[in-house]
This record gives sequence, structure tokens and C-alpha cells, in this order.
Amino acid sequence: MNKKSAVNSAAVIEIGTKNVKMRVSQLVKGKIRPLDYLEYPVSLDHDVFEAGAVRFDSLRELSAALTKFSAALRAYNIERPMVISTTALREASNRALVIDQLRVRNGVDITVLDGSQEKAYIFSELEQLLSQESAVKNGNTLMAYIGSGSIGLMVHDGEKAVYFQNIPIGALKLHDVLGELRRKAEGFHCILEEYMDTVLNRMHISGYPIQNLVLTGSKIELIARLCGAKKVGPVYHIETEKLQALYDAVRAQTAESIALRYGITENQAALLYTALFIYRGMMRFCPGAAEVLSPPTDISQGVTRYLLAPKAGAGWPAYLRGNSLSCAWAMARAFHCDEKHSRLVGDYAVKLFDRLKKVHGLDPSKRLILELAAALHSCGSYVSVRQHNHCTFDIIRGMDIFGLSSGEVLEVAMVAGSITGGLLQEEAPEMALLPQQEQIVVSKLSAVFRLANAMDKSHLEKLKNIKMTLEEDRVLIRAEASTNTLLERWAFEESAGFFQKVFGLSPELSIKFDMM
Repeated sequence: MNKKSAVNSAAVIEIGTKNVKMRVSQLVKGKIRPLDYLEYPVSLDHDVFEAGAVRFDSLRELSAALTKFSAALRAYNIERPMVISTTALREASNRALVIDQLRVRNGVDITVLDGSQEKAYIFSELEQLLSQESAVKNGNTLMAYIGSGSIGLMVHDGEKAVYFQNIPIGALKLHDVLGELRRKAEGFHCILEEYMDTVLNRMHISGYPIQNLVLTGSKIELIARLCGAKKVGPVYHIETEKLQALYDAVRAQTAESIALRYGITENQAALLYTALFIYRGMMRFCPGAAEVLSPPTDISQGVTRYLLAPKAGAGWPAYLRGNSLSCAWAMARAFHCDEKHSRLVGDYAVKLFDRLKKVHGLDPSKRLILELAAALHSCGSYVSVRQHNHCTFDIIRGMDIFGLSSGEVLEVAMVAGSITGGLLQEEAPEMALLPQQEQIVVSKLSAVFRLANAMDKSHLEKLKNIKMTLEEDRVLIRAEASTNTLLERWAFEESAGFFQKVFGLSPELSIKFDMM
């Protein structure tokens, strides 16, 4: 391959719990064509799930694998692969040290994706793979990705996500966490079933009747083969009766007997065992399904698409925004938030954000933080009206928001909860949770959000025809009203001081009354 062709090529290296994988692909006539795929075995599962940290022996294995991959990439004239990791490094207590050592030894920068970010890439790829399946375009589809260390759940209504959860338990993690119990208990399968029940019973998706079931992830190709599934394009069609029969066949078996029965290794059998318990558990959400759709995919495929495909890359922010907001609005309804008020506050906030772009200097992606904060800022009132701001902060901070990192979720929580009382940490202790640069970002977003929220303090949409003008030392907001606006004026003045402290601009609200 010549150097010119490298422009349309990309390599993604994924550091997993049991192997390091490299996928090399090329964009040819608008389609992604695989060029190479390599795997190198490592054993991070016991390090991370049992010891909680990556051992130096494993670190050396990782470094050796990356060295081999770098050598292989020279043939493709790719010098800077994208190196990602999910559970393998995300849950390691010495993650920062491992990342630093691999940067020093191998010259690579590793991106550790949070669970919600990882699943956003995977679900996006699932939607691509299922684009020819007419069934998933009608009604609600439950998509579940069963990874080695976590489970991602999404309900898709045919257009967008309406429910999302990331559960920190997967086939390999479940095997390692409960491994000691398995060795001691004779009826381990009963214990595992009860454990899965306690986890899955917490998934409140009864408001979304499920018509279709999409399951993929750990051991799905082995399961599809053992079930005699037919493959249509990239998608396995697994009959639910056969999946249940396979589960019944291994339910009370040991890894040794499963391995002998199906001609696989004991390690594969052990993971097949726990994976089947999870897959079977998912069937409860759609008991009437005749088949399960299972397109094999992984995070590297999703990332590759957005590195190479121009339309996919350009559409990624819109994809994240649409799905994260859709899930946020569904969550807000569950907490009985005032949706009309929240949407209005969101409109005011993004107008201010856009008008002030030369002043705030924030990345355009931060606009989404304001929109999510507006959607969710009343959640805390469901718990406590007296301390609704703090309750809002706590609720959002614990959420999985589609496609957002934990740091971005924290930003949403702080802005929505109006936690930042000032620029100094002693005035807002929660600010200490963020790096200094992020503290400034949150202060700017909070100043904008507070002003926007004040403009509909009564929740009665009194202000009409809003116009915002940025002048040398002030932000002038003109509006029209036909009723008393004393509450909005008071709230605006209360928020103006913080805004001025952050931006050095004096916000002014000028209201013209319609006497008709």
C-alpha cells in the first residue's frame, strides 16, 4: 500500500480484558473495507476484577503487544493508530500509571472510554448493521450489549433512544466476581439466577412495550452456532426456543462438562455459562419474541466508522445530542418535571450561549450540557422541594447519560443543580471535584443557565419575542409581556451578580408591556 492510500485508512487498537485487538480498515467508494485484524492475548481480567489493578507483568505484555502492532502498521503507512480501552483500564486503580507507562514505552496516547461513551459507539454500529431489518423500524426495540465487564441497555423507538442504562456487570466480570462462590456452592445456577433477577428487576422499562429484541456481545457467535442460527447479512437470527433450550442444557452443568459436550476450552465454557445466564435474563423484557437478532460487533468497529466515514463522523455530534436529549426528557418525565418550562429555559440558555460565543470561548459541544441541564434541572423537586437543587445534583450525578463521560455528567449535574455559588472552591465545595479549567467551564455554563432559568421563574411563559444584544459592557435582553413580571425581574436581578462576576458583563432585562 502506498502512502497516498494511507489517507483513507485507519487503525483502532482496543485494550481488552483478555486480549489486545487491532483493526485496520480503509474507506473505498464510501464503504469501509477491512484490511487487517490482529489479536494478542493478555490477562487483565483477574488483575482488574479481583486485584483491582494492572500488574507490572501484564503491563509488559501490553507494551509488547503494542510494539508488535506498531511494526505491523508500518506496512499500511499508519503512524498514529487510535488506542482505546474500556473496562480493562476503566476499573483499574492504577489506570493513570498504566497510561503513562504505555505512553513512555510505546509512544501511544490511550483514550479510556466511560461506559456510556463505549455503548454509544456500539449502539450506533448496531443501528447501522440492523438498517436492513424492517422489524426494528417498527415499535420499541430493546438493544443489549453484553460485554466482558458491563451490560449496555437501550430502548429504541425506531427513530431514537428513549431509555439507556449501563450496568457494571458483564459475562467475564460476573464469572470472576462470583468465582469463589461457584466453587463452594452446589446449586450455583440457582444463586446466579437470583442474582440476575435482582439486577434486571431494577430496569424500569415497563413504560416501553418491547416488540423486538437485539442481543449481542460476549460469546454471541458461539451461542449462535450452538443454537443453529441462520445468518442474514451481518445479523444472526436466533430462535428464542433454541436459546432457552441451550440455557437449560448448561444451566446445572460444570465448565468441564460444558467444554466436553461442545468441544470448547474450559475457559470458553465458563464464559459461555455466565453469558447465557445474562442473555436468557434479557428475554424477560420481550417474552413474546420468536427470535433474537444478534449482529456481532465491538467498540473498534464503531470507532472505525466515525474515523473513516465522512457522513458518520460529521453526524456524530447530532447523533449524540438527539439520543442523549431523548433519554433525558424521558427521565425528566419520570420525575414529573414541568416539560414546557424546561424546554423554554433550554431555548433561552442556548440563545444566550450562541450570542455570547465570542465572550465565553467554550467549545460548541458545551451547548449540549446546557440543554441537558435544562431538561433535568427540576428532578430534585420530586425528592425534596426544600433542597431540590442538592437533590437534583445527586440524582443527575448518578445517571448514565447516553454518550457522555462521567466528567460531562458531573458538569450537567452542577449546572442543573445550580451548585456553583461562585468562582472560589470555598463558596462551592463541589467545584473541587473538577480540574481548575473545568471549574471555569462550569462557572460560565452556570451563569448562563441561571439567567435563562430566571426568565421563566413563574413557569408561566410570560416573556415573549426575546431578543438578545451583546454590547461593550452589558448584555441587553429585550422582551414583551402582557402580564405582571415582577417575579422574573427579581429572579433576573438575583442571577445578574453571578453572571457579571463570571463574564464582567452587566445583564439587563428590558420588558415592553403589551397593553392589548
